[in-house]
Amino acid sequence: MKKNMLMILVLSICIMPSIAFGAGLCCQLSSGVQESLAGVAAPGEGDLSLQFNYSFSKMDEFKQGSSTRSLDEAKTYVKPDGSTYTSLPVAMDMVKYTVTAGYGFNSKLKAFVSVPYLRNTMEMTSYQGMMMGWMDMTMQPVSGVGDVTAMALYRVYTDRELRPSDALTIGLGLKAATGSSTETTSTGRLVHAHMQPGTGSWDPLLSVIYTKMLESLQLQADATYQYTLRNRQGYEFGDSLAAGLTTRYAVIREVGITAGLTYLHVGKADDRDGRYYNPATNSSLMDDPANTGGDSIWFSPGLQVFPVRNLSFDAKFQVPLYENVNGIQLVSRYRMLFGLAYAF
Repeated sequence: MKKNMLMILVLSICIMPSIAFGAGLCCQLSSGVQESLAGVAAPGEGDLSLQFNYSFSKMDEFKQGSSTRSLDEAKTYVKPDGSTYTSLPVAMDMVKYTVTAGYGFNSKLKAFVSVPYLRNTMEMTSYQGMMMGWMDMTMQPVSGVGDVTAMALYRVYTDRELRPSDALTIGLGLKAATGSSTETTSTGRLVHAHMQPGTGSWDPLLSVIYTKMLESLQLQADATYQYTLRNRQGYEFGDSLAAGLTTRYAVIREVGITAGLTYLHVGKADDRDGRYYNPATNSSLMDDPANTGGDSIWFSPGLQVFPVRNLSFDAKFQVPLYENVNGIQLVSRYRMLFGLAYAF
């Protein structure tokens, strides 16, 4: 029972970056350790756990504010300066593989280190002038090791040690600038900041989690904040805040179903030095930081299976119920996540 409770505690801090990564170009901040902890059992005292996660995000529609826009409408979108974009994304696939190791120092303190690998591909269309019009093209895939994240979870309150029904946990973490943020195109221009394997910044994270256990039903409320810093290229991603409600119901001992609602706010990015976007020479919708940040609400049904002792499998499907973005953005239609974990 205690290990099951810890499993639900770590589930909460996976929600923010998981949703953030799938919420559209406005929200491509990811802290892999929280994402990789979805539905896996935290290690017991003196134990080690190892997790592998796979996620896939499909992005193929535009939003302006909270309204859906067609590709033709995106082509005629007028910027504040009266001009239009001549380079637009059409569809984007984001794949992420994450390996996470966890260790239990005692019954209250757990620590995790996560290493992600990302591969991003994108279909684009570009305006070639009156004679040629719009021409479709495929961007060279961008891939590489992402930003390593370390996270510690500490249970500050529980009503009782054996079979607890209430618990409060805090999480502190740091996302390191280990992934490349300087990948370039064949022409030597920096790839869009939100498609880079890493952000190039060192970002602290804070989570607060409350869990209620009711027989076979487990309820949870949580909030996670990511404070972003400016990278060496002068780019700063927007801070993000996620607040979620999650429930898990044990159908039988080996199988559980989950459902969650998450509200996500991501601030607008800032390209201080114009390294990724210079309006005088760049007319790409994706590169413009005016088209970053926004608010969204996500629904996440899932399944957890414990086939044998110490082994767990987790699957989750995420869809946006509401999105309100800054400017005009390519946003996600859905996201899928699968995880496999073993506690030694």
